[in-house]
Amino acid sequence: MVKLSLLGIVTALVIIVGIASFFLGQANAPRIQQTVTVEKTVVRTVTQQITQQPTEQPQQTIPDKIVVGFTVGLTGSYAIDVRDGMWGIQAATKWVNDVYGGIKIGGKRVKIELKYYDDQSSRDIAPSLYERLITVDKVDFLLGPYGSPLVIATAPVAEKYGKLMISWAGASDAIFAQGFRWIVQSLTPSTGYLRATMDMIKALDPGAKIAIIYKDDEFNRYIAIGARDRAKELGLNIIFYKSYPPGTSDFAPIYSEAVTYKPDIIIVTGHVGDGMLAAKQLAEYNVNARLIIIVGGAVSYGEFYRSLGRLAEGIAGPSQWEEDAPYSPEVAKKLGIEWFGPTREEFLRIFYEIAGSTAKPTYLVGVGASGILMLVKAIEIAQSLDQKAVREAMNKMDILTFFGRLKIDPTTGKQIGHEMFVTQWQGGKLKIIWPPEVATSKPVYPIPTWDEKRQGKEAIP
Repeated sequence: MVKLSLLGIVTALVIIVGIASFFLGQANAPRIQQTVTVEKTVVRTVTQQITQQPTEQPQQTIPDKIVVGFTVGLTGSYAIDVRDGMWGIQAATKWVNDVYGGIKIGGKRVKIELKYYDDQSSRDIAPSLYERLITVDKVDFLLGPYGSPLVIATAPVAEKYGKLMISWAGASDAIFAQGFRWIVQSLTPSTGYLRATMDMIKALDPGAKIAIIYKDDEFNRYIAIGARDRAKELGLNIIFYKSYPPGTSDFAPIYSEAVTYKPDIIIVTGHVGDGMLAAKQLAEYNVNARLIIIVGGAVSYGEFYRSLGRLAEGIAGPSQWEEDAPYSPEVAKKLGIEWFGPTREEFLRIFYEIAGSTAKPTYLVGVGASGILMLVKAIEIAQSLDQKAVREAMNKMDILTFFGRLKIDPTTGKQIGHEMFVTQWQGGKLKIIWPPEVATSKPVYPIPTWDEKRQGKEAIP
C-alpha cells in the first residue's frame, strides 16, 4: 500500500508540472527546461524512496557472558611467571565484572568468563588446546599463552579460525613479522626492552664497555638485537655480544670469556629462572661490573631479593610495569589520551584480595591485566562481538591505563604505545630509576662489588 501511495504522488506531480509547462509557452523555454529538470529530479527522488526502502537488519544477539579462552603454563618452566600473570588476568577480570559492572555493549552490561587449560609450558601441547578452546568450548576471544615460543606456535590456530588473540605475554618481534591478521600485542615488544636502559647508560657513562649475554630463543634474541641497535644509534660501545643455549645451568664458560674484555656493564637476558641463576653465579664466580642488568623479569620478584639477600643490591633490570608506576586519569588528561580501567589503587586492592596480602605485584601482574583491559575497550568501541569489528577497533585505540599507554600498529598488531622502566634494588626496595620523569630514585652507578655487599654495603644513591 505504501508503494501505491508514493506512485500516486509521483503521477500527480508529473501532471501538475506538465500543465504548468503548457501555460508558460515557448516564450519561457529556458524556465520550462528548468522545470522539466526539477520534474525528473522529483520523480527520481521519489522512485528511489520507493525502490530503496532500507531493509531491517537483524539485531545483534548479545550474550549473557563473554568467554575469553587461553592456555598458561601452570606447570613446567613458566610456572612462576604464569602465577603472576594469572593474578593480573584475574584481577582485571574481577574489576570489569564487579566494579565496572561488565562490558558495555548493545545496551547491556556483559560479564567476562575465563576458560583456560594448563599447557605445561610446552609449545607442542598448546596448539591442540587452542583448537579445543575454539571448536569445542566455543570461546568468544583468545588471550595468547605465556611465552613467545608458545605464542608463535599457537598463532596459526587463531589465524586458521579467524579468532582474535591478544598477546599479553608474547613479546618477540618475530610474532609480528609473520603477517598474522588476528594477533595483537599489549606489552612492549622485545626490541624495546632495553631501549630505556641504553638511554640511561648514555646519560650515566657514554664511554662504558658493555657486554650482552642473551638466551638464544625467540624472545631474548630480539631483546639483544634491539639493545645492539639502540646502542649503535647512541654511539655506545658493545665489546661482547654472545648467546647461550636454552637449558643452560652453568654460566661459568661464558662469564670467563666475557671478563677477558673487562666490561663496565654486564647485561644478561633470559626468563625468570635464567635470571635468578645468572645473578647467583655472577656472585659465586665474583664477576664484578660497574652495573649489572638482568633482563626477563627476575629482578621484579621479591624472591629475587630474598634469594640473594644483600647481594641483590644495585642489580637493575627493565620492567613493563611497577606498582608505583605514576599513571592516573590526571596524567591521561594532560596527555590528551582517554583513561580506561581501574586506577592503580583500585587494581592493587583487587590484586591483594586475589593473591594475598604478602604477594608482590610484579610487572607480569600488570602485563596480564593489560590484555583483558585492551580487549574490553575494543569490544566497547566496536559495540560488537564480531571478530573483524573488534580487531578494527584495536586499530583506533589509544588509551592510558594503570599499566601505561596502549596503542598498536594497525598493520602488524605490534604494541607501539607502551614504554619500559628501568628498576634497581636499593636498600632492600625495588626503585624505578629511569626515565627521569617517572623515576622514584636516582640510579646507583657504580654499584658496590660483591665483596662490599657481603660486608653489608647497600646500593644507596
